[in-house]
Amino acid sequence: MKTKNKSFAAINKEISQKKDYLNQVHTARQAVRGYTTVPVSQRGTAATPLRAMLAAAPAKRTFNLLAQGDSWFDYPPGTDLIDCLHSNHGHTITNIAVAGSTLNDEAYGPVPRELFGLPIGPLQSDDPDRITELVHHLQQGSDQGQFQALLLSAGGNDIAGDEFFSFINNSRSSLVPVNQEVLDGVVNGTFKTAYLYLFDTALKAAPGSGFKIFTHSYDYPFPDGRGVISFLGWKVGPWFDPTFNAKNYPNTNAAQLGQRHDIVAQFIDSLTTMLQGIAADPKYAGKVFHVDLRGTLQTESDWANELHPGNVGFNSLADKLDEALQANI
Repeated sequence: MKTKNKSFAAINKEISQKKDYLNQVHTARQAVRGYTTVPVSQRGTAATPLRAMLAAAPAKRTFNLLAQGDSWFDYPPGTDLIDCLHSNHGHTITNIAVAGSTLNDEAYGPVPRELFGLPIGPLQSDDPDRITELVHHLQQGSDQGQFQALLLSAGGNDIAGDEFFSFINNSRSSLVPVNQEVLDGVVNGTFKTAYLYLFDTALKAAPGSGFKIFTHSYDYPFPDGRGVISFLGWKVGPWFDPTFNAKNYPNTNAAQLGQRHDIVAQFIDSLTTMLQGIAADPKYAGKVFHVDLRGTLQTESDWANELHPGNVGFNSLADKLDEALQANI
């Protein structure tokens, strides 16, 4: 039997039942990363250069934003897009993103009981869904009022790590590297359905007619085997190197790394094309915008590891996101 998406009425019912818990989760997160919700005028002396920059550019505006996503929005080992949009551009951002999230998690999964990848309690069968959390925040707003836009980052973890294996054909076969049929089925079927569910639910939940949604493409990474070494000595990743090794795509010279880079680029392109198609749909005209970040980071040194840019890289990508916000809000 086909399971339907949770209805808007069911989401609101869950909000009424789980509001206290949702607020407790938000309070716990705010205690650690609530700095991104502080308006420019209320920040300390460290924000003096930012205030001077904004004063010298009166056409540049700051916005009240909600962010849901993965580690491109929540990257504890370094900076991330949300940090940069807050610190470099002055936006106030309520961030409910969780590192490691998949698109499936964001659309259908429960609110994770973790912070910075560390569990803070076991999952319970009655934990609210993240779509419920999203609607709750959109309806409630923040201390700065109603949100002007939602930033969404999703899809990267759905094709990285163990999931990447089934997409790649062995180099010793007579097949092209990427199993295009599998990729197309996932991106244009599973991924698109989940994104449309997020879009339609968010647009229905947001008060007012001027609310916008912004998605972004990932840039092209270099699958060189680098993972993340956390502050506790835990290693996360690499995400692509194990599959490439198992499927006989070595990485002993620049040409071989280039081949790996080009293979992963096909995944980024496929996801980007799908999202661009949704943004171009007349149904979402003026409501959903896709920001193409591909080609911003040109070298391996721009990346901290196989999945995440370095701090300078995230700064460059955030600049492009801010340009889209300025142009479309």
